[in-house]
Amino acid sequence: DIDDKILYYDILCTKAHVIMLHDIRLLSKDELVEIVNELDRILRHPDKLAKEGFEDIHEALEAQLIRKIGVDVGGKVQTGRSRNDQVITDIRIKARDDLIDIVFQLNNLIRLLLQKSEENLDSIMPLYTHLQQAQIGNFAHYLLAYSESLMREIDRLFSLYNRINQSPLGAGPIGGSLLPIDRKMTAKLLGFDNLISNTIDATSSRDFIIEFVSDLCSIMITLSRISEDMIIWSSQEFGFIEIHDKHASTSSAMPQKKNPDPLELIRSKTAIVIGNLTSIMTILKSLPSGYSRDLQDTKVPFWNSVDIVSSSLEIVNDVITSLTVNKDVMVKASNTSYAIALDIAEVLVMNHKIPFRIAHKLIGALVNTAMNKKDGKSLKYLSSSDISEVLEKMKIKMPTGKLIQIIENSSPQKSIANCRSEGSPGSQKQIKTIKNYRLLLEKYFNEVGRKKKNVDRSKENITTTINRIKTKSSSQP
Repeated sequence: DIDDKILYYDILCTKAHVIMLHDIRLLSKDELVEIVNELDRILRHPDKLAKEGFEDIHEALEAQLIRKIGVDVGGKVQTGRSRNDQVITDIRIKARDDLIDIVFQLNNLIRLLLQKSEENLDSIMPLYTHLQQAQIGNFAHYLLAYSESLMREIDRLFSLYNRINQSPLGAGPIGGSLLPIDRKMTAKLLGFDNLISNTIDATSSRDFIIEFVSDLCSIMITLSRISEDMIIWSSQEFGFIEIHDKHASTSSAMPQKKNPDPLELIRSKTAIVIGNLTSIMTILKSLPSGYSRDLQDTKVPFWNSVDIVSSSLEIVNDVITSLTVNKDVMVKASNTSYAIALDIAEVLVMNHKIPFRIAHKLIGALVNTAMNKKDGKSLKYLSSSDISEVLEKMKIKMPTGKLIQIIENSSPQKSIANCRSEGSPGSQKQIKTIKNYRLLLEKYFNEVGRKKKNVDRSKENITTTINRIKTKSSSQP
């Protein structure tokens, strides 16, 4: 039953193989047509394929062909190939399709993040390090950070695609075949860019699975971090965002609860995908060269990881689409924050030539004084005497009124507007970034579209080639 996921790909692979056998005159046209017609019947009714008692889907498929069209014809389907090269070919074709689907999903999620960024250029909020308020930013800046991270995931998957899209078919059990099989022909028919030349490597290597699941782990870690932020920021203590009711559940006992269950499950599913990678690597680490039955057990964690990532991308996309951003709560938290402390220190550096380390200690002392005041919620609550006392204690020769003016002139809004460095949360910089990211995303979209088109064309070409053979006059091998 595990192999049900590759039945379609096994039939596709078999069609390419019998086309090649016909081309090298080891199958007649009539034999090819009989085999292909039965394969199409199985494809239309996969539930009727008898699998009981067979080792895998390849054996079940061959047995069905023999049972329906006889051993004289059906018994030729494995000519020049082994289940060893057959299964890894199926897995690579499926992995290729899975990768393309995940890139499309990533593309959709990034597109959404860019749209939400544009809508939240004015959503001023504190940015955090160590879960402590650090600097002032906005929700757009946060969303753009994950947009950039997820675009690197697409880069990694594109690089991997080239290593996946190589054909092992025709490598046989381990050492090839005495028959004049045409590996380049089947590779071209199946849409592969190249061959895995060495027959030992072709049948037994699974390094692309390690790489694929590693990339899936990286995607899940990013989704898990997004989920963690959403969980924290939707809590009553923060209230920065509100998750839609459809992505939450209530408590069986406490009627006020709104639990972000899907996001919590993404965190746990991330651990499962990481565990799957560990399982695959542990299975492979001690295998001798050539095919071993252990390789069969890499399929389940591989396909499970693909399914988890696909569903998680869908969930995160829907959560972000439907969430409410509480801009007023965010800006209130920013206005009562000490996150503009660095800005004040940098003004002292720029305009008053105070060494940064001294400015750092001065503003740190002022923050400490403000926090110890009963009503102290920001540096603006400090009195003239408070500031004068700190300046005297630190022996800094600066007019108290000048420092008060710098503090009074600071604000979260000015903090963002005055940011000069590339990649900072200034609105104009972010508008430019969103534009550039959209152009890059369009490039990615076109690239994955070309890959999908090539793959789909190869599948269509197999059908076209079979139809062309059917219309030719009958000839014996």
